[in-house]
Amino acid sequence: MMRALRLGLVALAVWFLALEVRAADEGRVLRMRAERLASEGQCEQAITTARRARDLAPDDAVAAFVEGRCALDLHRYEEAIAALEEAQRLSPGLEGVAIDLTAARYHHGDLAAAEAALSVAEVQSPDDPRVSLYRGLLLLERSEDAEAASAFEQARRMNPRMAPVASYYEGLAWERARDRERAREALKRVKEEAPESSWATEAGHALERLDEREAAEAPNFWATVSVGGEWDSNVVIRGDGVTLPDNISDEDDGRAIWFGEVGAELLRTEQWAGGVIASYYGNAHFDLHQFDVQYPSISAWIDRRLDEKSFLRVQPFAGYAWLETDPYLGHVGGIVAYHRDFDESGNGRLYARGGYRDYLYKVDNAIRDADPPNGDFRDYSRDLDRDGFAFQTGYDHGIPVSETTDLRAGIAYGFYEAEGDDYSFQGVGGHLGIRQVLPLEFIFDAEGRYSYDWYRHASTYNSPPQSRPSRRDNLWSLRVALERPITDWLSVTAHWRFYDSDSNTDAYDYDRHILGGYFTISYGP
Repeated sequence: MMRALRLGLVALAVWFLALEVRAADEGRVLRMRAERLASEGQCEQAITTARRARDLAPDDAVAAFVEGRCALDLHRYEEAIAALEEAQRLSPGLEGVAIDLTAARYHHGDLAAAEAALSVAEVQSPDDPRVSLYRGLLLLERSEDAEAASAFEQARRMNPRMAPVASYYEGLAWERARDRERAREALKRVKEEAPESSWATEAGHALERLDEREAAEAPNFWATVSVGGEWDSNVVIRGDGVTLPDNISDEDDGRAIWFGEVGAELLRTEQWAGGVIASYYGNAHFDLHQFDVQYPSISAWIDRRLDEKSFLRVQPFAGYAWLETDPYLGHVGGIVAYHRDFDESGNGRLYARGGYRDYLYKVDNAIRDADPPNGDFRDYSRDLDRDGFAFQTGYDHGIPVSETTDLRAGIAYGFYEAEGDDYSFQGVGGHLGIRQVLPLEFIFDAEGRYSYDWYRHASTYNSPPQSRPSRRDNLWSLRVALERPITDWLSVTAHWRFYDSDSNTDAYDYDRHILGGYFTISYGP
């Protein structure tokens, strides 16, 4: 009987052993299936299959590894950590576990545990580029930015397929290390190597932030100086049928011109910005010196940001001008403008501008009606008082058509209320322009303008004097410029301007051509 009992126990043990072997074999088959599913990117099915394999073979470290890696790929970091820690416990030397555990702990936010796992990964998988990648990420967390950038560079060189992500973080690291040239180079490399990837999109955003930061930190002082020469076909703005005075030999002349501007931003906060600008324009004609102009001006501005895409600007200004050495004009005024960024649809400006003009020249001789109706002689010197208030409102919009082409357009309405009857008017108009970057760094810029002005009264310059319809002007202009940068601070520009005033008053019915060439020196933004 004892012998039979012993034989029964042995048979039972063999039966249990057979069950265990069979379960282990089934577990191994399931684990292999889980590995295949994981390699095909079917991580949900792989996790389910790996867990069934672990139930049948609890000591299968590879099954736990497959489950942990797939959970990591699905960003389920707590599940990944639990499975990977179990895989590491079952097989401490299993390659790849330590670096996956590093990644899971890093993304879960446990940086100290990630550091501990990385120290194991550096010994276990020294040739895995992810070791360098996560070393860089952990160095970034410690603000060791230059060392982090070097680690990302090493990861990129170890495996070209890792280049986009490694280059992206390398760019961020160099930016934090304040080496913006290397940062820009690394971020541009992401866009070149993987142009359609999400990393390229993020690199583009990082480049935009870099540009914004550089602009915000740019010098808050700037200066521009331009010098050149012009030929003007109608310096005196001579109208049809108008006879020149004896002291003016001709209507066309050449001139030297110069222009300077300096500005400084004096205030910059999250909501406010402001500064001052001073400018000076002058010219000297070769023959018609009585038309030499000297014109200094000054303005200030204050900006109030309204939201992320818009701000309000208030800008007072004043100026004074001389003709040759005689006082000609003094003026004061201001602009209120609303600026808005419409993203890909461009930028817009809605504005209102007003000011008072004080014309300081004197009328030498009264203009008299040579043949007045009914013998009514009048002194028209009062009518020529041009002092008055000017107002204009309008909307301007610019839109980038491509990386090399910008369009701009605008409409405006304005009026001038003069002391004398000759110059009070209302007007409407618009403009359309294009800026095109050409090969060899040439920049083409052209703009056309039109306005229609209707005056309240007839002009005292009208002819014949017996018939004085109210003055009407159609004003056309075209400006074309071709600019070429020579250095970062020096450029040269060729310029042509054409004006056509189609007026029912002979004195204001004229056309004019101006050809010029200029050198410009610039400093600052």
